[in-house]
Amino acid sequence: MIWFHNPHGFYASNSAYSWLLLKQDFRRDYPRCGASAETLVHALKDCPIAWAILTLGGLDGRLHDKDYLYYRLEDVMRILDRKAVEEFIMTLWNSWNNRNNFVFRGKGDEAQIIWDRARTLFHDF
Repeated sequence: MIWFHNPHGFYASNSAYSWLLLKQDFRRDYPRCGASAETLVHALKDCPIAWAILTLGGLDGRLHDKDYLYYRLEDVMRILDRKAVEEFIMTLWNSWNNRNNFVFRGKGDEAQIIWDRARTLFHDF
């Protein structure tokens, strides 16, 4: 018998777990704010918590107005100076980590805490 879920055709428990994981029904909504669908743009920009984090970070709307994923580095680098770009990326990274902590561990921090953590990391490096 050949196990098609392993590149070598052999059964392995880890490939079975991977197969079962793929067959699970995943949530499609965004549990952090209750939006009907989670997208990258929503998680990093449109979610009220993400919006609050970016606002605390001092973004004045120049990057908020675009409908597409405004995090394209060429747009960010054209609009902001180097220090602001680095701070922006650190803020997004911390926002994404907070999203993951909420989704996978059931706990997330307030926007001010996330922004403070991003700012501290930025200044430490």
